[in-house]
Formats: sequence, structure tokens, C-alpha cells
Amino acid sequence: MAGLAIITEACIDVKDRACVDVCPVQCIYEFDPQKNVLFSEVQAGQGVENTHQPNPDAVAIFADSLLYVNLDECTSCTACYQQDVCPVGAIYSEEHLPNGSTRTEYNKADPNRGHDHTFFIELSRSVFAD
Repeated sequence: MAGLAIITEACIDVKDRACVDVCPVQCIYEFDPQKNVLFSEVQAGQGVENTHQPNPDAVAIFADSLLYVNLDECTSCTACYQQDVCPVGAIYSEEHLPNGSTRTEYNKADPNRGHDHTFFIELSRSVFAD
């Protein structure tokens, strides 16, 4: 079975949002600091589909520089973490997330490979407060 999608540090300050366009359930969110809300869109730039209140401590770490997957809404469909979707290789399935101890072949072009990305699993769980 495929794993939940986890967005990692390669997304920081990139936020290409191609993943938003391929997500069939709109579980990928962006933080709007002016409205203090996490929002998702059916297509990038096409209007808000859903919103959530952020956990202030968790969202403060990266604020609006990163996209966030709501793990309660993710269906593990695999659409967003296909290699031709994210141009910087920031999205992994939970099972293939590099933890720094193994050499993963998945998204091997990720410039941040080898780092401990498991931090982003907990961030994805904690950033949604409601």
C-alpha cells in the first residue's frame, strides 16, 4: 500500500504547487499569515476549497515558506509524489522518507537527500490545529 504524502525541506521558498493541481482531494495546504489560516485549492490560484486553523507553534517554524499536507485528508493516492510532479523532489511517501541512515533511490535528485526528513512527519501532523 502507498504511504501518506510528506512534504520536506526542499519545498521551502519554492512552493511550485504542481502538487496542488494533481491532488484529487485537495489535502495540500498553504499558510496565509495575514488571515492566519491554512487553505487548499482545487487548482493553484483558482480559489479556496477548504480551510483549517493552524497550530501557532507548528506553523511558526516555516510559516508561509512551505506547503503542508493534511495527513487526515490524504488518501495515499501517490499523485503528488510522482517524480515528474515536484520539480525539486520535496514530496515523499511516508515509507520512503529519507531518515539520514540509508541511501534511498527515491527522488535521488533531491539536493537535501541524506538529511533526517522524519521531522516533517510530525510537522505535518501538528500544523493543523482543528
